[in-house]
Amino acid sequence: SLKSSNPFGTCISQHIMRVEPDVNEPAERCRYGVNLGSFGMLYKVDRLEKVSNQLFDKVWSNQPHCLEVDVALASISDKVSYYAVPSIQHPGFFNEGDFGSMRWTLNQQQSSETH
Repeated sequence: SLKSSNPFGTCISQHIMRVEPDVNEPAERCRYGVNLGSFGMLYKVDRLEKVSNQLFDKVWSNQPHCLEVDVALASISDKVSYYAVPSIQHPGFFNEGDFGSMRWTLNQQQSSETH
């Protein structure tokens, strides 16, 4: 991942870390909460089928938190090599534009209607 929020793992160079499952988070919650975001993913083509199959199994493992692909991938990072650039790196390798979010807007509308 070229931009990972709440990174958890081991630094292997000045800008790159090896993602690891966060053992501080429960496995039944898919170790949710770290290595969020799947922006600008790069894969080795010859290993993509294996990674895809393992990721498919995890996403559909009947654990609701694993439905998010970035969370599921981080949770199996002890089985597949997964590297990331922490989002706090500046200038970084990947930036998001501030184009707003329809989901955020809808959530805000619902929140104001219920209060």
